[in-house]
Amino acid sequence: MDLITVTRKSGLVFEFNVRGHTVASDMSVSDGGTDAAPSPAELLAGSLGACIAMMVQGYCDRHGYTDGEVGVSLTLELADDPKRVGAIVVDVELPDGVPEDRWEAIRRVAEKCTIHETFSHPPRVDVEFM
Repeated sequence: MDLITVTRKSGLVFEFNVRGHTVASDMSVSDGGTDAAPSPAELLAGSLGACIAMMVQGYCDRHGYTDGEVGVSLTLELADDPKRVGAIVVDVELPDGVPEDRWEAIRRVAEKCTIHETFSHPPRVDVEFM
């Protein structure tokens, strides 16, 4: 896996870099940021959405369901005590012509994406200071 580095740009705006790509993150104004970029929690949910979309699009392409594109919309719910993402509701829009009897198979494909599996089997996170 490639090294991901996170550096401060200004205020609460941080950028993370991986393989030559840069993504910014900030907090909302009400949380002390400038709302210059998505929050870390929004990026987390967006990663899930992108992962599901890629997996489902691949399935649809392989099976000839190409009348339209896969779309994913997510609703993020925060929880307290401890502060965390409490729920993510994922709505997947399928291309036209996907028969309803294939939806369960597509659900299984979506749930096999790396990010969904990570939520199902949380990783160990080791925080070290240098």
